[in-house]
Amino acid sequence: MAFWKFLFLFTLVLSPSVLMAQEEEDEVVDADDVVRPEDEPLDDGEPIKPVDDSIPPLEEEDYVIKASPSAKVFYAFPKHSDETTFPGGKVVKALIGFQNNGEKAFIVDNVEGSFRYPMDYNYVIQNFTSFRYAREVAPASLQTFLYMFVPSEQLAGGSRTFGLVLKLNYRDEEGNLYTDSAFNETVSVVEYDEGFDTEIFFMYVLLAAVSLLCVLGAQYVFTSMFGSRKQSRKVIETGTQGGIDYDYIPKEHLGSKKKVASK
Repeated sequence: MAFWKFLFLFTLVLSPSVLMAQEEEDEVVDADDVVRPEDEPLDDGEPIKPVDDSIPPLEEEDYVIKASPSAKVFYAFPKHSDETTFPGGKVVKALIGFQNNGEKAFIVDNVEGSFRYPMDYNYVIQNFTSFRYAREVAPASLQTFLYMFVPSEQLAGGSRTFGLVLKLNYRDEEGNLYTDSAFNETVSVVEYDEGFDTEIFFMYVLLAAVSLLCVLGAQYVFTSMFGSRKQSRKVIETGTQGGIDYDYIPKEHLGSKKKVASK
Protein backbone atom coordinates (compact mmCIF):
# COMPACT_ATOMS: atom_id res chain seq x y z
CA MET A 1 0.00 0.00 0.00
CA ALA A 2 2.83 2.37 0.80
CA PHE A 3 4.35 1.61 -2.59
CA TRP A 4 1.28 2.78 -4.44
CA LYS A 5 1.08 6.03 -2.48
CA PHE A 6 4.75 6.75 -3.27
CA LEU A 7 4.16 6.10 -6.99
CA PHE A 8 1.16 8.42 -7.05
CA LEU A 9 3.11 11.30 -5.42
CA PHE A 10 6.04 10.76 -7.81
CA THR A 11 3.68 11.06 -10.83
CA LEU A 12 2.20 14.32 -9.53
CA VAL A 13 5.65 15.85 -9.12
CA LEU A 14 6.89 14.69 -12.55
CA SER A 15 3.85 15.79 -14.66
CA PRO A 16 4.50 19.64 -14.68
CA SER A 17 8.10 19.17 -15.84
CA VAL A 18 7.04 16.89 -18.70
CA LEU A 19 4.41 19.38 -19.89
CA MET A 20 6.91 22.26 -19.89
CA ALA A 21 9.43 20.25 -21.93
CA GLN A 22 6.76 19.38 -24.51
CA GLU A 23 5.74 23.04 -24.88
CA GLU A 24 9.33 24.03 -25.55
CA GLU A 25 9.62 21.42 -28.32
CA ASP A 26 6.30 22.45 -29.96
CA GLU A 27 7.29 25.98 -30.86
CA VAL A 28 4.85 27.97 -33.03
CA VAL A 29 6.23 28.70 -36.48
CA ASP A 30 5.77 32.29 -37.59
CA ALA A 31 3.93 32.81 -40.90
CA ASP A 32 6.69 35.09 -42.15
CA ASP A 33 9.24 32.30 -41.80
CA VAL A 34 7.32 29.97 -44.18
CA VAL A 35 8.87 29.82 -47.65
CA ARG A 36 6.21 29.95 -50.37
CA PRO A 37 6.69 28.85 -54.02
CA GLU A 38 5.93 32.34 -55.27
CA ASP A 39 8.69 33.80 -53.10
CA GLU A 40 11.32 31.73 -54.88
CA PRO A 41 13.41 33.63 -57.45
CA LEU A 42 12.31 33.17 -61.07
CA ASP A 43 14.50 31.53 -63.65
CA ASP A 44 16.01 34.25 -65.80
CA GLY A 45 15.95 32.24 -69.06
CA GLU A 46 15.36 34.22 -72.27
CA PRO A 47 14.01 37.72 -72.01
CA ILE A 48 10.35 38.24 -72.93
CA LYS A 49 10.00 39.71 -76.41
CA PRO A 50 8.05 42.95 -76.60
CA VAL A 51 4.64 42.87 -78.31
CA ASP A 52 4.69 44.19 -81.88
CA ASP A 53 2.05 46.90 -81.97
CA SER A 54 2.21 47.13 -85.76
CA ILE A 55 0.30 43.79 -86.17
CA PRO A 56 -3.37 44.36 -85.35
CA PRO A 57 -5.06 41.67 -83.26
CA LEU A 58 -7.53 39.34 -84.95
CA GLU A 59 -11.16 40.31 -84.55
CA GLU A 60 -14.26 38.16 -84.68
CA GLU A 61 -15.00 39.19 -88.26
CA ASP A 62 -11.67 37.78 -89.41
CA TYR A 63 -12.92 34.27 -88.66
CA VAL A 64 -16.09 34.68 -90.77
CA ILE A 65 -15.90 33.29 -94.32
CA LYS A 66 -17.03 35.96 -96.76
CA ALA A 67 -17.71 36.21 -100.47
CA SER A 68 -14.98 36.98 -102.97
CA PRO A 69 -15.16 40.40 -104.67
CA SER A 70 -14.17 38.68 -107.94
CA ALA A 71 -17.26 36.46 -108.07
CA LYS A 72 -20.97 37.03 -108.37
CA VAL A 73 -23.76 34.63 -107.37
CA PHE A 74 -27.42 34.79 -108.41
CA TYR A 75 -30.48 32.52 -108.46
CA ALA A 76 -33.71 31.64 -110.27
CA PHE A 77 -36.76 29.48 -109.52
CA PRO A 78 -37.92 28.25 -112.96
CA LYS A 79 -41.33 26.91 -111.90
CA HIS A 80 -42.19 29.35 -109.12
CA SER A 81 -43.33 32.81 -110.10
CA ASP A 82 -44.00 33.64 -106.45
CA GLU A 83 -40.66 33.39 -104.62
CA THR A 84 -42.25 33.96 -101.21
CA THR A 85 -44.30 30.74 -101.02
CA PHE A 86 -43.27 27.15 -101.62
CA PRO A 87 -45.38 23.94 -101.47
CA GLY A 88 -44.79 21.58 -98.57
CA GLY A 89 -43.76 18.03 -99.41
CA LYS A 90 -42.93 18.82 -103.05
CA VAL A 91 -39.59 19.19 -104.82
CA VAL A 92 -38.51 22.77 -105.42
CA LYS A 93 -35.91 23.34 -108.14
CA ALA A 94 -33.53 26.30 -108.00
CA LEU A 95 -30.84 27.37 -110.45
CA ILE A 96 -27.74 28.85 -108.80
CA GLY A 97 -25.50 30.84 -111.13
CA PHE A 98 -21.82 31.54 -110.48
CA GLN A 99 -19.99 34.20 -112.49
CA ASN A 100 -16.19 34.46 -112.27
CA ASN A 101 -15.15 38.07 -112.85
CA GLY A 102 -11.56 37.60 -111.68
CA GLU A 103 -8.32 36.56 -113.33
CA LYS A 104 -8.00 33.23 -111.50
CA ALA A 105 -10.17 30.14 -111.53
CA PHE A 106 -12.57 29.25 -108.75
CA ILE A 107 -13.72 25.79 -107.68
CA VAL A 108 -17.37 25.50 -106.64
CA ASP A 109 -17.52 22.91 -103.87
CA ASN A 110 -21.19 22.62 -102.95
CA VAL A 111 -24.54 24.31 -102.47
CA GLU A 112 -26.46 23.89 -99.22
CA GLY A 113 -29.83 25.16 -98.09
CA SER A 114 -31.82 25.45 -94.87
CA PHE A 115 -34.81 27.02 -93.18
CA ARG A 116 -33.81 29.44 -90.40
CA TYR A 117 -35.71 31.15 -87.64
CA PRO A 118 -36.43 34.69 -88.92
CA MET A 119 -35.57 36.35 -85.61
CA ASP A 120 -32.31 34.42 -85.20
CA TYR A 121 -30.65 33.01 -88.32
CA ASN A 122 -28.29 30.92 -86.17
CA TYR A 123 -31.24 28.70 -85.24
CA VAL A 124 -31.84 26.07 -87.96
CA ILE A 125 -35.39 24.75 -88.39
CA GLN A 126 -34.81 22.37 -91.34
CA ASN A 127 -31.60 21.39 -93.08
CA PHE A 128 -31.72 20.39 -96.74
CA THR A 129 -29.42 18.03 -98.61
CA SER A 130 -26.07 19.49 -99.65
CA PHE A 131 -25.30 19.08 -103.36
CA ARG A 132 -21.60 18.58 -104.06
CA TYR A 133 -20.21 19.72 -107.44
CA ALA A 134 -16.42 20.21 -107.17
CA ARG A 135 -16.45 22.01 -110.54
CA GLU A 136 -13.91 24.53 -111.75
CA VAL A 137 -15.10 27.85 -113.15
CA ALA A 138 -12.56 29.52 -115.42
CA PRO A 139 -11.96 33.30 -115.39
CA ALA A 140 -14.55 35.40 -117.25
CA SER A 141 -17.00 32.50 -117.44
CA LEU A 142 -20.40 31.61 -116.06
CA GLN A 143 -21.83 28.28 -114.87
CA THR A 144 -25.24 27.31 -113.55
CA PHE A 145 -25.89 24.64 -110.92
CA LEU A 146 -29.15 22.83 -110.21
CA TYR A 147 -30.21 22.60 -106.58
CA MET A 148 -33.35 20.84 -105.28
CA PHE A 149 -34.95 20.78 -101.84
CA VAL A 150 -38.22 19.60 -100.29
CA PRO A 151 -39.91 21.77 -97.62
CA SER A 152 -41.42 19.70 -94.83
CA GLU A 153 -45.18 19.21 -94.89
CA GLN A 154 -45.25 19.85 -91.13
CA LEU A 155 -44.22 23.46 -91.75
CA ALA A 156 -47.11 24.09 -94.14
CA GLY A 157 -50.13 26.13 -93.15
CA GLY A 158 -50.62 28.99 -90.76
CA SER A 159 -48.98 32.38 -90.81
CA ARG A 160 -45.49 31.23 -89.90
CA THR A 161 -42.56 32.43 -91.98
CA PHE A 162 -39.06 31.04 -92.33
CA GLY A 163 -35.75 32.34 -93.55
CA LEU A 164 -34.71 30.39 -96.65
CA VAL A 165 -30.95 30.41 -97.16
CA LEU A 166 -29.31 28.93 -100.26
CA LYS A 167 -25.56 29.20 -99.80
CA LEU A 168 -22.82 28.46 -102.34
CA ASN A 169 -19.36 27.50 -101.05
CA TYR A 170 -16.30 27.86 -103.27
CA ARG A 171 -12.53 28.39 -103.13
CA ASP A 172 -9.73 29.77 -105.25
CA GLU A 173 -6.59 28.08 -106.58
CA GLU A 174 -4.66 29.01 -103.44
CA GLY A 175 -7.15 27.24 -101.17
CA ASN A 176 -8.83 30.34 -99.73
CA LEU A 177 -12.44 29.57 -98.78
CA TYR A 178 -15.39 31.76 -99.74
CA THR A 179 -19.14 31.56 -99.30
CA ASP A 180 -22.02 33.58 -100.70
CA SER A 181 -25.77 33.42 -100.12
CA ALA A 182 -27.50 33.22 -103.46
CA PHE A 183 -30.92 33.48 -101.78
CA ASN A 184 -31.62 34.80 -98.32
CA GLU A 185 -35.25 35.85 -97.92
CA THR A 186 -38.24 35.22 -95.67
CA VAL A 187 -40.72 32.74 -97.18
CA SER A 188 -43.73 30.69 -96.14
CA VAL A 189 -44.69 27.06 -96.75
CA VAL A 190 -48.19 26.34 -98.08
CA GLU A 191 -50.16 23.15 -98.56
CA TYR A 192 -49.90 21.63 -102.01
CA ASP A 193 -52.98 22.21 -104.18
CA GLU A 194 -53.79 19.18 -106.35
CA GLY A 195 -54.63 21.02 -109.55
CA PHE A 196 -54.23 20.27 -113.25
CA ASP A 197 -50.64 19.35 -113.94
CA THR A 198 -49.63 19.50 -117.59
CA GLU A 199 -46.61 17.28 -117.05
CA ILE A 200 -48.70 14.47 -115.60
CA PHE A 201 -51.29 14.88 -118.39
CA PHE A 202 -48.71 14.55 -121.18
CA MET A 203 -47.14 11.62 -119.36
CA TYR A 204 -50.47 9.79 -119.38
CA VAL A 205 -50.97 10.62 -123.06
CA LEU A 206 -47.53 9.24 -123.86
CA LEU A 207 -48.25 6.05 -121.91
CA ALA A 208 -51.56 5.61 -123.76
CA ALA A 209 -49.85 6.05 -127.15
CA VAL A 210 -47.16 3.52 -126.26
CA SER A 211 -49.80 1.03 -125.09
CA LEU A 212 -51.74 1.47 -128.34
CA LEU A 213 -48.63 0.87 -130.42
CA CYS A 214 -47.90 -2.28 -128.42
CA VAL A 215 -51.45 -3.58 -129.04
CA LEU A 216 -51.26 -2.86 -132.79
CA GLY A 217 -47.86 -4.50 -133.02
CA ALA A 218 -49.10 -7.61 -131.23
CA GLN A 219 -52.14 -7.78 -133.52
CA TYR A 220 -49.98 -7.50 -136.62
CA VAL A 221 -47.69 -10.29 -135.45
CA PHE A 222 -50.68 -12.48 -134.58
CA THR A 223 -52.37 -12.03 -137.96
CA SER A 224 -49.14 -12.52 -139.89
CA MET A 225 -48.46 -15.83 -138.14
CA PHE A 226 -51.92 -17.45 -138.10
CA GLY A 227 -53.38 -15.78 -141.23
CA SER A 228 -50.64 -17.18 -143.51
CA ARG A 229 -51.41 -20.69 -142.32
CA LYS A 230 -55.05 -20.40 -143.41
CA GLN A 231 -54.10 -19.12 -146.87
CA SER A 232 -51.55 -21.90 -147.43
CA ARG A 233 -54.21 -24.65 -147.47
CA LYS A 234 -54.65 -26.42 -150.87
CA VAL A 235 -57.86 -25.78 -152.78
CA ILE A 236 -59.54 -28.97 -154.05
CA GLU A 237 -61.16 -28.57 -157.46
CA THR A 238 -64.58 -30.17 -157.68
CA GLY A 239 -65.25 -29.42 -161.32
CA THR A 240 -67.24 -26.77 -163.11
CA GLN A 241 -70.82 -26.30 -162.12
CA GLY A 242 -73.34 -24.44 -164.25
CA GLY A 243 -72.95 -23.17 -167.82
CA ILE A 244 -69.77 -22.39 -169.74
CA ASP A 245 -68.80 -18.79 -170.46
CA TYR A 246 -67.97 -18.49 -174.17
CA ASP A 247 -67.41 -14.74 -174.25
CA TYR A 248 -63.65 -15.02 -174.47
CA ILE A 249 -63.74 -17.50 -177.46
CA PRO A 250 -63.79 -15.97 -181.01
CA LYS A 251 -67.08 -16.37 -182.93
CA GLU A 252 -65.58 -18.29 -185.87
CA HIS A 253 -64.32 -20.97 -183.51
CA LEU A 254 -67.69 -21.13 -181.88
CA GLY A 255 -69.33 -21.73 -185.27
CA SER A 256 -67.01 -24.60 -186.17
CA LYS A 257 -67.58 -26.22 -182.81
CA LYS A 258 -71.33 -26.11 -183.30
CA LYS A 259 -71.04 -27.85 -186.73
CA VAL A 260 -68.88 -30.58 -185.23
CA ALA A 261 -71.36 -31.08 -182.52
CA SER A 262 -74.31 -31.34 -185.00
CA LYS A 263 -72.59 -34.06 -186.97
